[in-house]
Amino acid sequence: EVMLTLVYKCTAESSAAECARLMRDNKLGFVPVVDEGGRLISVVTDRDLAMRVLAEDKPGSTPLREVASVGPLLTCRAEDSLESLEERMGAQKRARAVVVDAANRLIGIISLSDIARAERSAVRTSRLLREISDRESASIAHV
Repeated sequence: EVMLTLVYKCTAESSAAECARLMRDNKLGFVPVVDEGGRLISVVTDRDLAMRVLAEDKPGSTPLREVASVGPLLTCRAEDSLESLEERMGAQKRARAVVVDAANRLIGIISLSDIARAERSAVRTSRLLREISDRESASIAHV
């Protein structure tokens, strides 16, 4: 009920410039990267493009397989409870989760803003936002 099912995505061979234009044109900060079968491989964030392409003077033709986030991805299934996802988002300091099916095929995305719109408790939403924001504050403090 909460997830966004219209998801823009790229492949590992898509270029950083293609991904950046997709993000710009659709006001995105996060794009899943899938294989030919639609299975989730990784994700690319606007931060990935800034830090791993621009800051390293790589060309826009650089394939996403070289710059995408490869760490543990936050995924869930459509039937998972929103409460358990919120706990995982807070624990992993993630503002988005990719929804996949049993074959790891991309079916949607759930973001903190999706949860906030659907959430009945402003207290729970603000707690989750604080947990996720702690990561951002720590990063800024080290600059």
